[in-house]
Amino acid sequence: MSRRALLLLAALLSTASSASAQAPDLEIKSIKVPSGNEYTLFYQGPLAASFEIKRPDKSDNAVKLCIPCAFTSYVGSIDGVYIHDGKLHHRHFVADNFGGAAIIQNGTISLMPTNKGKALTPKFLDELAKKKASFFQQFLVVEHGQAAHFKDKTLFQRRAIAKLKDGKTALFESKTAITLNSFGQDLKNAGAVDALYTDMGAYDEGWYRETEKSVKPMGLDRSLTNKQTNWLTFRKRAD
Repeated sequence: MSRRALLLLAALLSTASSASAQAPDLEIKSIKVPSGNEYTLFYQGPLAASFEIKRPDKSDNAVKLCIPCAFTSYVGSIDGVYIHDGKLHHRHFVADNFGGAAIIQNGTISLMPTNKGKALTPKFLDELAKKKASFFQQFLVVEHGQAAHFKDKTLFQRRAIAKLKDGKTALFESKTAITLNSFGQDLKNAGAVDALYTDMGAYDEGWYRETEKSVKPMGLDRSLTNKQTNWLTFRKRAD
């Protein structure tokens, strides 16, 4: 190979390495859907998802995003059955009013319908626990490409974990207060195949790391942050 070719190759490799080093850990995008509603998308990308029951520390630079996910019950505990790092909790409190759930294993999120809890048999839950997975219940706002219908007409800022047609996983957050029906339809139109709701309203405070030294809050209300019991995080994977 000629000296000129070698120099060109070295320049290309240097440029690629520089671009990779400067790439953000958390990809963030703003979109407007056909309804006119606007959303912020936080893509999981190469980050590892985790379900946590101890409040993540904002000083931990490995955490790039943190939000509440499962609902907190009126008695101050996680609503429904859940598994944290292979340990099964609330075995006898499967919530039949939630139609969906998230499974997190090896940093990857899977979403599933639960048939109002009927799919969450003792055998199924025990097998997940043996695999050291994490799991929590919530309701699906999009299931198999179809938006769910809700009787609830209240207006709140909305947030959901979505699996997209292109195979990516992203967190959708509305920029304004909307109904659940509008939210589901918007996510469907934005390419969500499945989307699982996350806790909002007064419990909605989350945060993401804009830079190593800059942490930005999420949520419009943020009045009951101290009552949160569980969190979904996107973390930088260990090298």
